[in-house]
Amino acid sequence: MNRLAKKIGILSVVFVMAIAVYFMWNQRNTEKNDVMVYTSMDEAALPVVYADMYGRKMNLLHGYVQDMAQTVSREALTVLPQDRNLNLGIADYNGTITGMQYEVRSLDLSRLVERTSLSKWDQEEGVVKASLPIQNLLTKDKEYILVLTLDTSDNGTLYYYTRIMWTDSTNAKDMIDFAVDFTTKTFNYDQARDLTTYLETSNTEDNSSLGHVSIRSSFSQLTWGGMSMKPVGEIRTTLKDLDGVMCSVSLEYQAERAGEGIDSELYEVEDTYTMKWDSRRIYLMDFERNTNQIFSGQKELFSGKRITLGITNADEVQTKKSPGGNCIAYGINRDLWTYDQKQGHAVKVFSFRSGTDDGLRSGYNQHDIKVLSVSDNGDVDFLVYGYMNRGIHEGSMGIALYRYSSGENAIGERFFTPVTSSFEMLKEEVGQLSHLGTNGMLYLMAGRSVYGIDLNSNEYMVLADSVSEGGYAVSSTERHFAWQEGNDVFGASVIHLMDLDTGIKREISGGEDNRFRPLGFVGDDFIYGIAKNGDIWSQNGRVLDAPMYRIEIMDQGGSIVKKYEQDQTYIADVTVDGSRIHLTQVLKNDSQSYSVSRQDTIVCNQEISNEELKGIGWYASEDRKKIYFVQLDQEASSREVTIAVPKKVAYETTEVVELKSRPKNQDNRYLAYAGGHYLGSSRSFIKALQLAYDKMGIVTDQNQQILWNRVNRPPIKSMKDPLKKGAAFNRNLSGFADDGLMDGVFMIDARGATLNQILYFIGQGCPVAAYTGQGGYVLISGYDQYNVTLYNPETKDSQKMGLNDASAYFSGLGNDFICGVIME
Repeated sequence: MNRLAKKIGILSVVFVMAIAVYFMWNQRNTEKNDVMVYTSMDEAALPVVYADMYGRKMNLLHGYVQDMAQTVSREALTVLPQDRNLNLGIADYNGTITGMQYEVRSLDLSRLVERTSLSKWDQEEGVVKASLPIQNLLTKDKEYILVLTLDTSDNGTLYYYTRIMWTDSTNAKDMIDFAVDFTTKTFNYDQARDLTTYLETSNTEDNSSLGHVSIRSSFSQLTWGGMSMKPVGEIRTTLKDLDGVMCSVSLEYQAERAGEGIDSELYEVEDTYTMKWDSRRIYLMDFERNTNQIFSGQKELFSGKRITLGITNADEVQTKKSPGGNCIAYGINRDLWTYDQKQGHAVKVFSFRSGTDDGLRSGYNQHDIKVLSVSDNGDVDFLVYGYMNRGIHEGSMGIALYRYSSGENAIGERFFTPVTSSFEMLKEEVGQLSHLGTNGMLYLMAGRSVYGIDLNSNEYMVLADSVSEGGYAVSSTERHFAWQEGNDVFGASVIHLMDLDTGIKREISGGEDNRFRPLGFVGDDFIYGIAKNGDIWSQNGRVLDAPMYRIEIMDQGGSIVKKYEQDQTYIADVTVDGSRIHLTQVLKNDSQSYSVSRQDTIVCNQEISNEELKGIGWYASEDRKKIYFVQLDQEASSREVTIAVPKKVAYETTEVVELKSRPKNQDNRYLAYAGGHYLGSSRSFIKALQLAYDKMGIVTDQNQQILWNRVNRPPIKSMKDPLKKGAAFNRNLSGFADDGLMDGVFMIDARGATLNQILYFIGQGCPVAAYTGQGGYVLISGYDQYNVTLYNPETKDSQKMGLNDASAYFSGLGNDFICGVIME
């Protein structure tokens, strides 16, 4: 009996231990699955579309539930086959397509070229095959917008956008093949040796991080620093731009590295190429690779005083601490996490990623997250903005405000507002201003207007309509916002200054003849300039600046802490860089003429820190180079860290808020792109050109029409009769004051561009006016490898001047050019 009891006891102990081991194993795997798979949101459901182009599946398009034609069309350019029958593949997933139509429009959307409904399409193993018989109504080598509309039984009407072009050129295929081959070879050290001829390796390039690699990087950087990397899944190829001999291509894919003792590391990678075609070879003009590790949340990454994020780029990480410092929210590569340092508890708060779909929809990267506030109890307020990959707003471009409740372990959506900006433009604006005030107001910049939203009622006010470049300023903490009345870049009679935490508003004004201009902030101290009405600096009939006679700095209490003013000296240009204020002093020559005197700098005693990277560090790894991490105040033990995900996303209290302003007359804006990515915009052509120049980019107008392209320039151009060739351009020179379309020519003030930069316009068939002082000018009508041709419109004489001599000559005259683009 004792022996039986002993056996039963032993078996009981073994049984209990087995159960304990099972539950420990199950909990550990459940935690890991919860970290990797975000399950509390509806899975992505919208179809994706791709084009059959050059024998490849290319230009993956995502569906929208709103009209986005003019803002997202630059995401892809589809080249039509010679018969114009565009073959599309549609991953329908649930087989819900009930109707299909398409229309072709001009880039500015004003002209409808074609509208056609399809009556049939084929279904092949979950993929719908359709052919669009585009009519012979297109001008060759000209871009149009194609809008594909799908009617679905489950998701309503969906819109897909791409630019299209019909061309006889086959250069694009060669360059796309080149890009795919280049990327593939980087994963094989021996094959990659063939690529060294395309690199422009420079000793000044930063080779410390594998997160960013460029054409100037070392061969080791190009081949992943010796890491054992391999691509995972398909390489998604997108043609971004094709303009003459210039081609821009983006390749997106995932890459994997097998780790030691832990699961493999997964990376999101984008390679961008700008190429120039030549009959002898393809020239690689620019190349960039951006690699960002997907943070897995494995326990091993929480160790010591660090949460290791891995290989990434600085613009993909952010942190924010709670007031007491215990709770940290950190965003990494479009995922949001929190970590409680005392409890050793991590939460994967938000992610669109999914472990159940193919990643084409949930992994789409046209959105981001911004943390607004973190409470000591672990609650987090945050924005998700851009394209909504999943959930009830799937297919919308917009901004959603969420609150994560730590006590309920749940997310509640507080409001959603749709927008019609592209993601990259929206990111630029949200990055400038999105502040949650202590007064319960959320302040947002969207569509070039600033709104204040009362989170208690979801009612909103328009703080500033159609803010203009140079007409507003935001402090680095985003707590203070200043804006002037009107859209005159040279100032206004009043400036509004608002504390977005308290709602307290001040007005800066004084003197009937004074004009005030917001210049920026040093910390939260406001800098503004004061000019006199009538003090205008004019050159060759165009306003260059309105010099200021005084600069003042106002602290948060409204007191003037610094005045900068000197007798007989004016200030023509001011830039704020951290705690330094750089300015250009000028002397007045006559009523509308000034000359530069000297540069000066005001140094403030405030220490300015980068809030976005506060709490983020990095160290140099032997095998992976620069590794980013979140800095902790307390030691973390990998074994004791617990990891969770919210149990649900609740929409019971959400409300769709339609933000509407009263738009004023918009000025011309120039948009800069490179590698298919938006770099920024400006009302000044030269500023947009400077953004695009080093990256071998392009400048477009607001309708996506290319106005300037660094790569697509013929080696030689000559105009026999520039007055006849540029007749409309020449007519518009007299009285030219503002950029814009005139008599079929887009006139551009290119003052400040170099001679080499403006040769593009001549190469496209329009002469350039180069001012020689006192209102006189010559027409630059041709160029070759060594010379430019200068045409005098008064004497009708032409002469050649060496490129270097001409560059120095016009530089000495201020590089005062007017250029034109002949629009068809």
